[in-house]
Amino acid sequence: MHWVIEHFRGYRRRSPWDFCWRVTLEGLALSVAVAMLMWCLGVPELKLNASRRKVVVAAILVAPIVETLLFQALPIGCARLLKAKFASQVAWSMALFCVLHIASNGIGSGVAAGLVGGFYFGFTYAHWRGRSRWTAFWTTGLSHAMSNAAVVSFGIACGDI
Repeated sequence: MHWVIEHFRGYRRRSPWDFCWRVTLEGLALSVAVAMLMWCLGVPELKLNASRRKVVVAAILVAPIVETLLFQALPIGCARLLKAKFASQVAWSMALFCVLHIASNGIGSGVAAGLVGGFYFGFTYAHWRGRSRWTAFWTTGLSHAMSNAAVVSFGIACGDI
């Protein structure tokens, strides 16, 4: 467990852009691994019934902005007002993000995207919120948009979207 803590402390010493792309790649890789595990365990996948254009706009442009505001900025802001520790701030954000993704996309996506992505986006926002709201917002939103772009691109390539 100590190596995990040290790993994430290492992220905290990076510049915003370096942090953003590294945490995006790591979170995406872990989400894909969890999604594959869920698939191997027979957890059903949710099929999207929307046009490619709607999926692209919703996943890459709208969701990162709206979800960063609702599921990172709001809960982390409330947790900060209550003087919650860093880990609690991330946990509040992650829990809300996970519940949203389970409720809207099912357990497989909820765990892969909601739990894993929720942790990384909550960690990103909570870390950069110490510098400024704007830095926290753009690093989290951009990381979310890049992750969703990779998932949507893969879905299109596989014919699922």
